[in-house]
This record gives sequence, C-alpha cells and structure tokens, in this order.
Amino acid sequence: MKQLHIIYIPGIGDDGSGFQSKVVKAWRWWGVEPELWRMNWADERPWEQKFEEFLGHIDDLASQGKKVGLVGASAGASAVINAYKARPNEVCGTVTIAGKINRPQNIRKRYRRNNPSFVASAYAGEKSLAGLTAPQRRKILSLYGLLDEIIVKKDSKMPGAYNRLSPSIGHGITIATQIIFGAPFFIRFLKRTAKNLQ
Repeated sequence: MKQLHIIYIPGIGDDGSGFQSKVVKAWRWWGVEPELWRMNWADERPWEQKFEEFLGHIDDLASQGKKVGLVGASAGASAVINAYKARPNEVCGTVTIAGKINRPQNIRKRYRRNNPSFVASAYAGEKSLAGLTAPQRRKILSLYGLLDEIIVKKDSKMPGAYNRLSPSIGHGITIATQIIFGAPFFIRFLKRTAKNLQ
C-alpha cells in the first residue's frame, strides 16, 4: 500500500508548536507519516485563501503517490470535511474529534469576532457535508465526548458516518485523550479506508 500521510488540523487557540504537535509526531509509531497543519484561525487571512493552500498541499502529496487521511479537532473538523468534499479521490478518510460540524449559526459571538475564517469554514462545512454521498460518509469517523462544555454532541454527529462516543468529560480533555489514547483506533480506521482508495 502507498504511504499513508495523515494531516491533523487543530482547533482555535493552538498554534501547533506545543503539546498537540508533539503528540501528532508520535503517530509515526503506528506506521504513518503524520503532520500538523496550522489554519491560524485568528489571523485576518480569508478562509478561501487558507483553504486553497491546504488543497494545494493535498494535491502535492497525492502527486508524490501518497494517500492522505485527515484528522480535525474542534474548529479543525469543518476544515477536514470541506477538504474531503473537495478532494474525494485524494483523501482516503476523515476523522473529527469534538468537532463543530452542525449548526454554524450557533457559534458564540466571541469566536465569530476573533476567528472569522473558522466561521466561514463552518458554514462551508455544513454545505460540504450535505453534498457527500452515502459511501463517502462511511469514510468519516466522528469522535465526541460524553459531556462537552463548548461543542454539544449533536453538533458533532453526522448521519451516515461512524459516530463514536468517548467516555470523556470536557472539550480539551476529549481532544487530548483521543489524540493520545484514541490514535491507534482512528489510525486503523484511516488505514482501512486507504485500502479502498483507487
């Protein structure tokens, strides 16, 4: 099988230089090529520009003969859903963790004010999800906590996808436990979906 390259997109407030970056690098022990991609949600660059750059990166990886799996946490979940819809032949599968997928109109005012590209991605993500076929949705794994003070379960669940409840409490705790202890599970999921990518 071609090399599986997994791109992880963190949520708001993570610049990719600390804890999550170190954890993602450790995923290589499960036989994949991991990478953290920063969306820089709080800067002034428009979502469309960031998204085109991200799609270009996926295209570059595909041109190198690599299969690409996507993992998005919190705000990063909408980004990976958008990318999967835009590149269904290059992206083998998608995982979301405590992701804001549904009801973008309920994003809190302070997030709207400080992270405009996230808001644009969230609205686009709702449309992208609606455009995915049933077989495409079976290549999505959504992981979410028992209780989340920021993103409720119904905003993470996706009809037709594999929706899995984590026995964790708290938004940050759910993300942390999944990218550490849940990594073997969702990496196996992406490896299975990669086998079916032509």
